[in-house]
Amino acid sequence: MKIDKIYLKASSKFSERIAEWASERAKEVVTVSEKLHDSFDFFDSMLIFNENQTLTKEVSDIKILFDKQQKAVHKIDINGTLMVGMSNLDLWAEQSKCKNLLLIGGDELVKNHNLDRYITASK
Repeated sequence: MKIDKIYLKASSKFSERIAEWASERAKEVVTVSEKLHDSFDFFDSMLIFNENQTLTKEVSDIKILFDKQQKAVHKIDINGTLMVGMSNLDLWAEQSKCKNLLLIGGDELVKNHNLDRYITASK
């Protein structure tokens, strides 16, 4: 299932690293301002990449906004089991009928070799 649009945060090392992966899963990849609150109405769902279920303050604050508006949120722990993570992602995307997905993660994730596992595993 291809998502209509995946939104990535501008000026983010994580977004730069995940852009190709995102383009394989969406009809269009859009870069949005660092002030994600300004673009909030564009998103119907959010995918959070994280390490060991730890969220940065910025990501946590954005997740709270999604939760308040009951928009679909899914988290992938890149240190978790790869096949389970990918299967759960596919199932979640299909069930929540994601069309305009915000994909977010902290810039520290680019240093974790497990991020590359997710990027290359589903090619």
